[in-house]
Amino acid sequence: MGALPQATLGCVGDLGDKLVFHPNDGRCHLPNPFSAPAAAPPEPKRLHSLDAARGVAALAVVFWHWQHVYAIGGGELKDRTIQPFYGLLFPLYNAGWLAVEFFFTLSGFVFFWLYGQAIADKTLGLRSFWVARFSRLYPLHLLTLLIIAVLQIALMSHGLKSYIYGGTNVPNFLWNLFFLQYFVHGWTYNGPEWSVGVEIILYALFFLYCRLLKPHWILPLLIAVGIGVYVLFHDWATGRGIIGFFAGGLVYQAWRWWRAQPRLATWVTPLFWLTVALWAFSIFELKFHPVANWLNQFDGRGWWWMEMAFRMVLVPLSVLALALHDERGARFWQKVSPLGDLTYALYLWHFPLQLLMAVAVLLLGFPLAPIQTPWGLLVYLSALIGLSILSYNWVERPAQSWLRKRLSAPQRLPG
Repeated sequence: MGALPQATLGCVGDLGDKLVFHPNDGRCHLPNPFSAPAAAPPEPKRLHSLDAARGVAALAVVFWHWQHVYAIGGGELKDRTIQPFYGLLFPLYNAGWLAVEFFFTLSGFVFFWLYGQAIADKTLGLRSFWVARFSRLYPLHLLTLLIIAVLQIALMSHGLKSYIYGGTNVPNFLWNLFFLQYFVHGWTYNGPEWSVGVEIILYALFFLYCRLLKPHWILPLLIAVGIGVYVLFHDWATGRGIIGFFAGGLVYQAWRWWRAQPRLATWVTPLFWLTVALWAFSIFELKFHPVANWLNQFDGRGWWWMEMAFRMVLVPLSVLALALHDERGARFWQKVSPLGDLTYALYLWHFPLQLLMAVAVLLLGFPLAPIQTPWGLLVYLSALIGLSILSYNWVERPAQSWLRKRLSAPQRLPG
């Protein structure tokens, strides 16, 4: 082996930091802090902690929408504290909608992790990528859309209004078929599915980003997050999605870099518990509003600033802490990760199940009062989880496999 170039012997910065010699220009440069070296440990095939977090986020949205049951028969929830187990579940009843930020950021992390380099290298083409997403999302989407249409029409045929989400008509049904409902008419049919429509736009932006740029470039990712903040002021839904998704890409790069730094291994657990402490403070803030009230003195938008801190700081930090802690808490995360498999089913079935309860009350004469009790909530959750398990095993997975075979997509595609 030949001797090292003389220039490499002097690759030390003014402060003693190591530089990297680049033979192309014969100079020493600072290493890219977010590029994992070749000696980095192999990436795991699955992060059970993120699966578990995704399932918990889906349940948070379910609890947020429990307010729907108080609208059966034209009622209205005027006091959130009357909801079951409010003292324990008040963060979910009051702010469960923010769990959608988790979905966007987790999606960004997972897509940059599983698909980014393959798209950049052109080993994964556009057709295979879209078949993977279509086969995962569309079967359950179509099934729940048809069920909701039938139940809403049943109510309307008896002279009643659509339950919760109006606009039950043929044009909106067609928009829903293509996940475009939110951008045309807002919330119709399966209202919570608005975020899936945004996700599909994000998939297109992600594919273009990886194909035209590089999935590990930091500056474009930062710019993308900044664009998301701008879009937020013009389109609340799409802006939230862009911010979260590309922040997830940044978190993925930070995760790769951190895993390649042996000296940082001892900081994984402190980071995890710091994140837990910040979540505890967030719950305290949600209850008593000390920071929001202080911020209100300046521009009257204290809660808005707290939301932005949540989606741009706490959520990305939480995803990073969970991903890094996955191996430390492997036994625990593996036990709770199956909840992540049910995420999509929980998300898509929770409103149809509420609509079915409305039909039972309004058309079949079932009493409403028992539904609104703690026991009613527990029965609903049990039915929803059971239905989601059946849906995942008997609808989603078989339909996904069948579609991939019919559309000639590689079966090994993730997601």
